[in-house]
Amino acid sequence: MREIHIRLASSVVLAVGLAVMGYFIGNGLHSLKPNTRNVSVRGLSEREVSADTAQLVILFSNTGRSPEKIFPALAATQKKVVAFLNSNGIKDGDITIGQWKTTRTSADDLKNDPSLPLFDLSGDITVTTHDVSAVEQAHAKLNDMRAATNGAVHRGVKSYSFNGLAPIRAEMIAAATKDARNAALQFAEDSGSRVGSISTASQGIFQVLGDDADIHKTVRVVTSVNYELK
Repeated sequence: MREIHIRLASSVVLAVGLAVMGYFIGNGLHSLKPNTRNVSVRGLSEREVSADTAQLVILFSNTGRSPEKIFPALAATQKKVVAFLNSNGIKDGDITIGQWKTTRTSADDLKNDPSLPLFDLSGDITVTTHDVSAVEQAHAKLNDMRAATNGAVHRGVKSYSFNGLAPIRAEMIAAATKDARNAALQFAEDSGSRVGSISTASQGIFQVLGDDADIHKTVRVVTSVNYELK
């Protein structure tokens, strides 16, 4: 009889132990379940800037019956262009002189018009500078250069770019991230949740928007952020 009571007591203790173990295991698994609710949002930051780099390409050419006779004329034109640029505040270090190119008039064109020059020698000068106003000034006076070179200078192409991202990069990323969090807060409010910590985030590529010939640019960056919702 005593043995039966001992076995019964042991069974009760074992059952209670298993029940307690099952409770803690259950609670442990419950606490380890991750909160998988989250929201992915994007934040935008834009800033209006002025170009900090300007480029001006000036094209010129001279024609004649032989290259030997045209070379001096082209050299004189090139010299006038450089002097013109210097007079408008552009330094020699910002000026790049291109290689001359010789083009021979085709036989068919000469057959149709024998008075055409046999050769066309062309050259170009490129200005790349941070002095944007100097390029603006020089480009505005190109007609004077055309007149001074009897039409040898025939075209000037200007373009502007912005390269000063470094000083504004951190501030714009912070603004884009804040914009993303505002979107997450609105989503959480609509869904009866609250925003937790950031689980993942990625920064988009900085874009400088605007026409090449426009001195005014727009810098844009988009961030993608994944927030936990509680």
